[in-house]
Amino acid sequence: MRRAALRRAASISLFVQNSQNTKEFDFSTNDPAYWGPNGFTLWPLPSSLSAQATFQKRDVNIVKNTGDGYTGYGVVFCSYDAGNPTLGETFLLVMINTQQQYSVGEVTGSSYTPYTTSTWVTSLYLAKGYGVKNDVAITRDETGLFALSLNAQQVMMFRDGRIPLQTGGADGYLVVISLQDSFPQMPVSVNFTEN
Repeated sequence: MRRAALRRAASISLFVQNSQNTKEFDFSTNDPAYWGPNGFTLWPLPSSLSAQATFQKRDVNIVKNTGDGYTGYGVVFCSYDAGNPTLGETFLLVMINTQQQYSVGEVTGSSYTPYTTSTWVTSLYLAKGYGVKNDVAITRDETGLFALSLNAQQVMMFRDGRIPLQTGGADGYLVVISLQDSFPQMPVSVNFTEN
């Protein structure tokens, strides 16, 4: 799998919180600085989203308005610095795309390892296309079992058995920019709304 450049977007103003609805964040860029041969992955961990010492639930409506249809975007959860220079920052994520596909996995340092059977899994529970809302909900029970629901339909369950174990941490969003995006002619634009 091609490795995309990873950059935490905490200091990058590409994810803008809506001043009238503080639960909404808008992402948009057509800046060639984020467009390269291996792609680019950006994720913020907004301070307005409370970190969960023990992760319990995350529920986000996501709409992609423009950008490559096969490129992922989604939610980050259980993010923390592992305190080990070899591992670096680590988090779990759920990505979707406009082609009714999803991926669930773990990022450690610059490596993404999916929990899904393949990197992308097709689900008819996801709405297809641009400008359509998809609800992504993740829960974790007291035994550590995570469950993913797409538009209120549970599609998978998993346990994080990989080191470092993810049990809590910061929440955020994620947008991947690929070589197939048409910069600067058309931006990548995604809206996120917390439920």
